[in-house]
Amino acid sequence: MDLPTYSPAERDRRWDLARQLMDAEGVDALVVYGGAEWAPDVFFTNDRPGAIVVFPRADEPIALVRAPAQLGDHLDASRRGDAVWIRPENVLVAKHAHGVAEVLRTHGLGRSAIGVLGLEPCPPFHADPLVPYSLWSSVLQQLPQVTFKPVEAAFVRRALSQSAEELAVIGHAAAVGEAMARAMLEAVRPGVTEASVYAAGISESLCRGAAVPGLLIVSGKEFVSCGPPAWSYRPQAPRVIEDGDLLLAEISSSYGMRETRQRLAVAVGDIHPDLESAALATRASYEAGLAVLRPGHTFGEVVAAMNRPLQEAGGWHAYPLVHAVNPCGAAGGSGSGLGTLPQSTRYGLLAEQPIIGSDLPLRPGMTFAFAPNSVRGRRLVWIGGTVVVGEDAPIELNTITTHLMRSTR
Repeated sequence: MDLPTYSPAERDRRWDLARQLMDAEGVDALVVYGGAEWAPDVFFTNDRPGAIVVFPRADEPIALVRAPAQLGDHLDASRRGDAVWIRPENVLVAKHAHGVAEVLRTHGLGRSAIGVLGLEPCPPFHADPLVPYSLWSSVLQQLPQVTFKPVEAAFVRRALSQSAEELAVIGHAAAVGEAMARAMLEAVRPGVTEASVYAAGISESLCRGAAVPGLLIVSGKEFVSCGPPAWSYRPQAPRVIEDGDLLLAEISSSYGMRETRQRLAVAVGDIHPDLESAALATRASYEAGLAVLRPGHTFGEVVAAMNRPLQEAGGWHAYPLVHAVNPCGAAGGSGSGLGTLPQSTRYGLLAEQPIIGSDLPLRPGMTFAFAPNSVRGRRLVWIGGTVVVGEDAPIELNTITTHLMRSTR
């Protein structure tokens, strides 16, 4: 397959961005903690996620990895001619506090100001910092004369605008998501299980060389939420799809750690009129967002525009109407109508998720997951795909999932 890859120019662009961040924040190095879901380490290494990266301003990044097996990965990738960015001398089996302290001392940074990615919350998915308390406490004990400064928010805002090479990678991820949606649409019919539809999407992604960080799915005639399939965490049989159902799914398609989102809605036969009207409202919301997603506007203005058609049509939205991807960094609020549902008073705390990043100025190259959704009574509908902020107009990377689809089988 002829797939997009990164050149040395992309590596240099990212490393230059890191040095510009250091200059702007007044720090002499970065310490970057890579986790499972939020892995900014890969931005600097183009390698397996989960490292701690130490990036001195005057040198190249150093990757501290967890186990010797990751050295084997690096060695094999180098022999294959893969785009390996970190020199072997800078890959250390030292993903621990002593490793961080030793690298900083070795580079003469034992009394410096150091910027850190991992000490701030990563909303909307992580309400707390990702660096483990025990690890960071030990780093502070070993480096009492270092000043550590959180720089996550500043990094995210700089990284949100994608380069041409990144947009090519994102375009491939979006194309895989589109193919997954088509495969799932083909699989939906009365008598099959949610598991069969789920498998059709996953199989399509894997055959095209992409990963699926998450796939949400639900079906039925009346529901207010969509999450991981219940049979993936609770021992029970997958639901059998029936005539008159609506099937919803959210696809996360990832290629080279660049991600796109698609939300599909498939009507199986004749669905309830509330679902049909809600689907029209979600499409109006999608179009309203497109009209505002341009340089010169803010993220908050996009959220407000998408919310208006839904308010005019009635109902409420259960999930953010739009959020940034690559990385997230901004998300519309959600959950405003949960308290109107019968039996909701039985829950100990109902909290609406606020808008995150409302003042974010839109710039060309930013990527957003458009995900308008509407709840009528206990009936949820959503649609959506990934959109890029263009120079003059938005660029839609998905089409099939931006309308209500109908099963033809």
